[in-house]
Amino acid sequence: MNFNKGFLWVVQNNDKTDYVKCSIELCKSIKNKCSINQVAVITDKKTKIPAGIFDKVIVLDHDDSENIEWKLNNEYKVFELSPFIHTIKLEADMLFTKNVDWWWNYLGQHDIVFSFHSRDYQDGVVKDSPYRKIFSKNFLPNVYSGLHYFRRSQQAFLFYQICESIIKNWNFVKDNILIDCHDDNPTTDVVYALASKIQDPLQNKQVKYEWFNFIHGKPLMHSNTLRYDNMYNYLYPHIIKDDVFLGGYRIDRVWHYHNKNLLEEINDRIF
Repeated sequence: MNFNKGFLWVVQNNDKTDYVKCSIELCKSIKNKCSINQVAVITDKKTKIPAGIFDKVIVLDHDDSENIEWKLNNEYKVFELSPFIHTIKLEADMLFTKNVDWWWNYLGQHDIVFSFHSRDYQDGVVKDSPYRKIFSKNFLPNVYSGLHYFRRSQQAFLFYQICESIIKNWNFVKDNILIDCHDDNPTTDVVYALASKIQDPLQNKQVKYEWFNFIHGKPLMHSNTLRYDNMYNYLYPHIIKDDVFLGGYRIDRVWHYHNKNLLEEINDRIF
């Protein structure tokens, strides 16, 4: 088995969300769409991962998120625990809609590549997210941790060391470094953005690929859906022969659907 290139994410269930269920669907979409499709997941000792789905299951020796509902405190460990030389880091509530094998030829030329901004269902660029006021107040780079590439390198190693320091010293960071941060626990996007700014203050090493974005599933990302109580009732997502349609558009980017039960609703529409 070749572990040169592959996809990796953290899977930890909490009282509200079955991230294993989401991860299985994400893994299936990668296997279905891509020929470079090795998948590894990082999990804790309590979360039950079914056998035969993922190529490698990595169990944490110590769970930094054990007593936290939104379990993000282990995210800095992806560099150390990744079995791959080249890694694309994802989040569990995503879906692949096309083959991305060609990505590796571009990403592999760099040590780290982030996705900057995100996309709406019409593939428009979402630069000013209402969910990211802390980014503008703190002049943080608009990076998204949900789609991120790194290779085994000194730059990536140092980046994740900074992430670890931020997470383990979060109370000091939010009170003394960040402006108007009221998060009791670190969120990965803010951690990544601050670590990127610390490592590269002028963002001289910033690599931006417009194709390395994902479609975001949060309601306020889609301006013409704001008047609807249920955005997805309006957009009516459905799948036809492995093609994903959202608001009448066939999407060809990674889809971060956010609503953890959405795929069950979509599958109920398939006859």
